[in-house]
Amino acid sequence: MSKAIFDESPAPTDKHVLNYLELLGSILRNYRKTYPIAAYRSIERFAECKLSPYYSKGACRKTLGKAEAGKPTVAVGTYAAVLHEMGLWPAIINALGSSTAEDVRYVEIVINELRKKEKEKCVERMKKLNKNFFNEVG
Repeated sequence: MSKAIFDESPAPTDKHVLNYLELLGSILRNYRKTYPIAAYRSIERFAECKLSPYYSKGACRKTLGKAEAGKPTVAVGTYAAVLHEMGLWPAIINALGSSTAEDVRYVEIVINELRKKEKEKCVERMKKLNKNFFNEVG
């Protein structure tokens, strides 16, 4: 018996990667079926006209059908192509990196401020040492 996660049969309410893939597939299918240009709503035409430019050999309806079914064997490039056609990449990148980018920026600001303060303290220490040295010598 295989213990691979992709071989499991999760309940529909489970927070499982296969359920998320099926949800993503249904979103892709809904996008295709409600595409503004009716001529591209069939799986064949959408794969041929909208996805084929992403591949040197073109895209086939079977691959798009598997993606719409949420099959884990579909290459990420197929999902990426449809998400690009949907215009979602900027929102996805923003959602994935929003808190991380803000956190990194905050850390950079704090580090820069600490460096400034440390330089100021260093200058003050040097002045104090310099003053004490010349007072003793001079």
